[in-house]
Amino acid sequence: MTDHGATSGDELFLPGLADPDAAEAVRRHGHSPKAAAAQAEVVFGRLHAMLADAGAAPGDVCKITMQITDRAYRQAVYAVLGRRLAGVFPVSTGLIMAGLPDPDALFQLDAYVVRGGPHERFRRYRSTDAPYGLHRQAFVMEFCMAVRAGRRIYLRGQTGLSLDGSFVGLNDAGAQARQAIQNVRALLADAGADLSHAVRLVTYVTDRAHLAPVLAAIEPAFADAPAASTEIVVKGLAAPELLMEIDVHAVL
Repeated sequence: MTDHGATSGDELFLPGLADPDAAEAVRRHGHSPKAAAAQAEVVFGRLHAMLADAGAAPGDVCKITMQITDRAYRQAVYAVLGRRLAGVFPVSTGLIMAGLPDPDALFQLDAYVVRGGPHERFRRYRSTDAPYGLHRQAFVMEFCMAVRAGRRIYLRGQTGLSLDGSFVGLNDAGAQARQAIQNVRALLADAGADLSHAVRLVTYVTDRAHLAPVLAAIEPAFADAPAASTEIVVKGLAAPELLMEIDVHAVL
């Protein structure tokens, strides 16, 4: 590979993809959705080039983590995503960050890739047909809730949104976490797994005060088969009413 990234067999982890000339987009457009979209075009161009360099295809992308510095940029960035990964149906996690390593970067991407697709993609949906919090999104993108790539399973980041689209736990981070774990159980079952197969958890909260009630809901679920776990406080999630989100990776 000609750029940074990590490999393990057929699995590739491509972290921190950003526009190396982010300052130029900000110089031309200011800190604005237009600048964020320009940076996103570069980022997804880099992603496609790295995939080709590694002998992978866009359809091998399993999970993406979108990191944006302002919720006002989401529509512009996700519109680019919708074009550049059309027909892929990845699982995703969307984060609003206080900042990124490059102070001019408005958008950054992590991607998990497993060569040798097509992979099984469960509960496919279109972004305009699914709520994020209490509202629907205007951007058009095709996602799924779980990807099974050989023995590896990647889930969409789970929140207080139930799998039927209802929102649970308004202003209650613990209740949202309990719903998220219910979702995780169901999605792992779809892929032929259960909580004992989880190997990595990343829990995001929008306020440090939410950590205790969220972990009180999550930790007992994995008590019999602990997984490597990280907790991160972020500026925000896809919608203001989402107080927590959990990423789960599993291996059969």
